[in-house]
Amino acid sequence: MNEGVVFIAGAYGVGKSTLCNKLKNLLNIPAFSSGDLISEKNGEKYGANKVVKDKDFNQQLLIDAVNEIIINSPKLILAGHFCIFNSTNEVEILPDFVYREIHLSKIILLEANADIIIDNLQSRDNKKYSLKEIKILSDTENLQAKKIAKELNIPLVIHKMKFDESDVNKIISVI
Repeated sequence: MNEGVVFIAGAYGVGKSTLCNKLKNLLNIPAFSSGDLISEKNGEKYGANKVVKDKDFNQQLLIDAVNEIIINSPKLILAGHFCIFNSTNEVEILPDFVYREIHLSKIILLEANADIIIDNLQSRDNKKYSLKEIKILSDTENLQAKKIAKELNIPLVIHKMKFDESDVNKIISVI
C-alpha cells in the first residue's frame, strides 16, 4: 500500500466497518471509521439514527483527526461515506472539500444488493429503510465516488460484497 489514506466507502450497512476491522488485523495498518473519529472530536453519538447536526463542521473535524493520525501513521484505512441521510431520509452529499484534505491515495467503494443492506440495517440498528431510499443512497454514493476519484486523479475500485472471506481477499489484493 502506498502512503496515504485508502478510503473504504459505501452506503450504510454495506460492511465497511467489519471489513476494515479485518483488514486492520491482517495488514497491521491502522483503520478508522470516519463517524468514530468525528464522534471523538464533537461528542455526538450517531448510532442507529445517524442524523448529523452540522455535516460541514463534522467534515472539518474529520480532516483534523486524519491529519493528526497521519503524522504517526502515513498509511491508514478510513471507512466513510460520500453521502448520508438527513433527518427525513433524503440523501445529502457530503462536501467535496474533505476528500481533498485527507490525503486519499485510493477509493474502494463497497456495494451490495439493496435488499441485503436493508436487512443488515434492520438487524444492526433496528431501523427500516425503503428499497427506494437505499437505492438512491447507493447510486449517489457511486456517482460521488467516481466524481471524487476523477477530481483527485486517484484509483477507484468498486467491489460488490459477497459477505464472506472472498471480500477480504479481494480488497487486500487491491490495497
